[in-house]
Amino acid sequence: MPHLSEVQAKYKNQVTVLAISDEELDTVAEFMKKSSSVEGKTWAQAMAFTVATDPDKSVKNEVFTAAGRRGIPSSFIIGKGGKIEWIGHPMELDAPLEAVLAGTWDRDAARKVYDEGQAAQKEMTRIRRALGEATSTGDADGAIAILDEAIKKFPDNLSLKMQKFDYLLTRFGRYEEGYALGRVLVSENDDNHMVLNQIAWTIADDKAIKERDLDLAMDAAERANDLTLGKDASILDTLARVHYEKGDFRKALKWQKKAVRYADDGRMGDEIRATLEKYRKENRDGKT
Repeated sequence: MPHLSEVQAKYKNQVTVLAISDEELDTVAEFMKKSSSVEGKTWAQAMAFTVATDPDKSVKNEVFTAAGRRGIPSSFIIGKGGKIEWIGHPMELDAPLEAVLAGTWDRDAARKVYDEGQAAQKEMTRIRRALGEATSTGDADGAIAILDEAIKKFPDNLSLKMQKFDYLLTRFGRYEEGYALGRVLVSENDDNHMVLNQIAWTIADDKAIKERDLDLAMDAAERANDLTLGKDASILDTLARVHYEKGDFRKALKWQKKAVRYADDGRMGDEIRATLEKYRKENRDGKT
């Protein structure tokens, strides 16, 4: 909402920002009187742009649904000629809007990109449905073949590769394949602390895994910790866990103390602090 207000203010003499609700007018009017997420302002004051209602869903059907949109928020840039120039998330409309206003926008190229994206989404839906059917029947070979097909079609989709890694280890117990893929993922993502941490944590923590490559987990966790300068509580927690699984309880305690130092006051922080107490107890009990 604040972003749309900023867009309207910036282009007040060139653009009309219009938000459309599919609720009844009275419902929207009552909502606008309520306190907003902006302190001291109602929604009517915070939303510095035009709001309209579409209770019969005619606009939704002719624009939103016709464009193949499923989720909100969705935004559309309508040009001077009344044609849709761009479709996407409101936070991504700035550059296209600038180009439309400057007269440098290529609608045909944008349409091609959008159509390709929609086609990719449909294909991913088909793949995930087929994957769900294969896994529900325990068809490991079929599931991995489907993931391989998907990765071939979408080679830049990291989540598919991570899903294959997870399935090989946690669902199908195909450890040689899984860890081979894990080593590739660690190498390819040695600048991505989140991916490295996820790999290390999966290996060290998932109860379904019966054979743990803790050396690989250690490589991933240590690199993730280096990337975050030793200041990320969740990564420090993972590093401590890998040491714990390797049987080095003193090092586990050392790293868990550091994790607590950077932990927040929320649920994750509580879990990290509880783990520290566990490691302390096991050190007192002589597990070294």
